[in-house]
Amino acid sequence: MSDTVPASILDGNLAHFHLPEVLQLLRLARATGRLDLDRAGEHASVWVENGQPVFARTSGGAVRLGDLLVHRRSVSREALELLLSIQREQPGRRLGEMLVAAGATTSDEVRAALQDMMRRVVFGLLLWREGHFAFSIGDRTLSPEIRLDLDLERLILEGLRLADESGRADPA
Repeated sequence: MSDTVPASILDGNLAHFHLPEVLQLLRLARATGRLDLDRAGEHASVWVENGQPVFARTSGGAVRLGDLLVHRRSVSREALELLLSIQREQPGRRLGEMLVAAGATTSDEVRAALQDMMRRVVFGLLLWREGHFAFSIGDRTLSPEIRLDLDLERLILEGLRLADESGRADPA
């Protein structure tokens, strides 16, 4: 088995094929792999298993795990700041694991916050109307306990509903 990155089997412009359409196509094909999205210096990835999104992350201004845990009152701001300073000295360590090991929160709280973060990432991506997408087939290599557990149709409908509500809240 080689270490080469698999070539994309599906790619295009989000101005022509919006993300909900691309995700629906992957669902119908029951595809497994990674969907990469790029626009104006921002990159996002959505991992898909059997047509369902199971993990998502972005380089953009998405909510950070620690901030979300503080907002949910699952972690104190002081504990978060302390562990973030330790994490800066020990790159590669996962913040959620560090918070649980320190007794600052529970693994269930971290898992719930991670799922909420991934939903928010996907909701934000559903609004992208420009940029490029590329889907590469292959196995998912992320930790199985960190996965988005929501069916695609519901995810798309909820994301579009939230987008509609935020659009109505913004006076143009």
